[in-house]
Amino acid sequence: MLKPRACWSVLLTKAEDEVDRIQGELQQIRLRAQSLEASRERLLNLHADYQQAPATGSTSAGMQDTMNRRQFAAQLLTLLDRVKQDIAQVERVMAHTRQLLGEAEKERLKMQALVEQDLNAVRKDAAVREQRQMDELGVMQFNLGNGA
Repeated sequence: MLKPRACWSVLLTKAEDEVDRIQGELQQIRLRAQSLEASRERLLNLHADYQQAPATGSTSAGMQDTMNRRQFAAQLLTLLDRVKQDIAQVERVMAHTRQLLGEAEKERLKMQALVEQDLNAVRKDAAVREQRQMDELGVMQFNLGNGA
């Protein structure tokens, strides 16, 4: 009697685990991208706030305040550039991870097809055996009926 092979189900489980692992990685990357996007928005808002003219005050304090504001705005732009670079890097990593997920999903589907093929072969073998037994039983009954 043919039995299903355990190796295919083990390989399917391994492929499913790999898909789950990559999906988890992809989720972490998405969270990182959202965090970076939120940082970018905060920096843009801060930069917009510091681009506005300061409130009126003494001229010397106003000059110093204006210089400080410009310097801080320049630092914000530097940080904004860094965040944009990080976002671009995360997008590249996300694209690569999506590609890996596609490959892992293909492998999982292949293993699932092999498991199903093996189960179908076992079912077919069982059906052939059962039909053979039924045929033998029919022949015996026929012989007993004609021989008596």
